[in-house]
Amino acid sequence: MDLLVFLASLFLLGPFARLLGRLGAGFTANDDAAARELALIILAAFVFYTVGAMLKRAPLHQRVKSLPSPGYAGCLFLGWISLHLSLSILGAAVIAASFDAAPKGVPLVLMIVCSILPTFFVARVVFPPKRLEQIAAWRRSWPMELLADLMIVGAVIMLTIMWDLWIADLFTGTWKGQTFGDRLFGAGMAVGAFAFFYLSPRFLFLIEDFNRRLTWATIGLTVAPLIGRILLGDGPAQ
Repeated sequence: MDLLVFLASLFLLGPFARLLGRLGAGFTANDDAAARELALIILAAFVFYTVGAMLKRAPLHQRVKSLPSPGYAGCLFLGWISLHLSLSILGAAVIAASFDAAPKGVPLVLMIVCSILPTFFVARVVFPPKRLEQIAAWRRSWPMELLADLMIVGAVIMLTIMWDLWIADLFTGTWKGQTFGDRLFGAGMAVGAFAFFYLSPRFLFLIEDFNRRLTWATIGLTVAPLIGRILLGDGPAQ
């Protein structure tokens, strides 16, 4: 997945990135039409991700009878819930702000629903269904899991492009007298923000492969270009 996200963000989705860039500029300039279009794209990512999580649960537990569960799994799970819920609230706030002209109460409902549902359904994936064998065979099949994975990856790619467009450059700025220690601190901050924007939605795959070194190597690959730009001072002057 990480390699796919890395390649897609670099080469495959230039037009989509330009669209998001234009809509983001319109959102900050209080362009209502651009704000609503941006909100609909973010809402689509929410829907893809949440439905993907709902579809993935049964086939995942049909294929993997027991997920890795080390002694520190509970702490990791609670930490992930905090990150994921915070990210959902951030996205929900953008959606609600874009529909502030909607009938009274609609933005608030959107905010609540979009904040809670993705985290609830993703957290639910960890626990196997009580009557897995009674679920229809087609819902437990590998094509269903493949469809779920495609929906989840599509949402993560959209989120990664938003990260690249609107957040990543906050850590690459340079200024007169900047030291390597400043850059190293910026790189550490960028890694923390990257975990917020990328690792929390990647949870649906991490629950299977978090204990593999290759997983963390490929995750490192996705953030390596940004860390390289920060450490080399290859960013806009401030």
